[in-house]
Amino acid sequence: MKKSKYPWKAVLLALASVQPVQAVEMNRELGLIFQALANSESPEVQANLLRGTLAGLSGKRDLSPPKSWHALRGKLVRSKSPEVVKLAGQLSQIFGDLSVSEDALKLVLNEKAEAEERKEALVGLVAMRFEELPKNLKSLFGTPLRIDAIRAYSSFDYSETAKDLLSEYEKFDTIAKRATIDTLASKKSYSRALLEAMRKGKIAKSDIPNYTARSLNESLGESFREAYGELIEMGELSKIGIKPVKPMPDGFADARRIDVGVLPGLKFDTSRIKAKAGEKVYFVFPNDDSSGMMHNLAIITPGSSQTVMDAAVAMGATGLKKNFIPEIPELLASTPQVAQGMQYTLYFAVPEEPGDYHFICTYPGHGLIMQGVFAVE
Repeated sequence: MKKSKYPWKAVLLALASVQPVQAVEMNRELGLIFQALANSESPEVQANLLRGTLAGLSGKRDLSPPKSWHALRGKLVRSKSPEVVKLAGQLSQIFGDLSVSEDALKLVLNEKAEAEERKEALVGLVAMRFEELPKNLKSLFGTPLRIDAIRAYSSFDYSETAKDLLSEYEKFDTIAKRATIDTLASKKSYSRALLEAMRKGKIAKSDIPNYTARSLNESLGESFREAYGELIEMGELSKIGIKPVKPMPDGFADARRIDVGVLPGLKFDTSRIKAKAGEKVYFVFPNDDSSGMMHNLAIITPGSSQTVMDAAVAMGATGLKKNFIPEIPELLASTPQVAQGMQYTLYFAVPEEPGDYHFICTYPGHGLIMQGVFAVE
């Protein structure tokens, strides 16, 4: 068998293995990669090696680098390729170089820097669990990094998390509120604060999506059920008929009915639905598509169609089990995938923020055509 010209390729595969790697062996493998980096003058090759190394070390932090790293880093940071410099900095963070993390934090907090560069630096700091980051996250709430900052709290055990988020909750838009609830539900210590906020009326029961309610029920048990009430699916399947099905959530007795059907050719039978901010509605969604395809009806935030479609596709093989409904803040409510001849009743509290929201079918490929405007006035 011909010996590979690039032995580092096998090393990258070993680093990316899901099996644990002993420190000595890892240092040996890293040494081979660093030797290849030192011998190469091609920014493209260097970038590929660095990307592969970072992927292999994903989730690891505060590692002790091989002795050759310090000299190699000096070479890489002088590269004319901005990507090589950036990747070398990210690798330095994994090796516990605080100066790099401190520089990354300065970039995150620099309002004059490009938003994408700040976001990349924030992602790196979260991956490193940089201890100085959490106390700076609240300062990002008024910036384009707001959602990323809210989500970042879930990666830390930070005592001020609930206080930071709940103090700003009423000012947040729908997406930020959903991200806040997801973050507070991510850890038991945070979820207790979420429960208390719900008891005091600071967070409405209708703000908590069904999947989060199920998670909180599992982690908090009876205390959550006492505050939240009975956990029910927001609708249920029935054969196509005239009347909506029960059970109906509390507060929806006078809700307005909205009928949305399906036409052949991946179309809803309406392209625009109007609603008043804060009102209660329920959708009766029958799938009478003669083609026999499954469809669903999802309400999503303004401008998030591509994000939701990409997230549904990314679910892969597990998508069918979860009805291709990604659990992301941009998706506010959804029916399951409804088979031909069946209907679903979806109860929905319209967001308080006016705007052109959307409704969409999240089955992969359908949403490119099968969507419309949910206008909140």
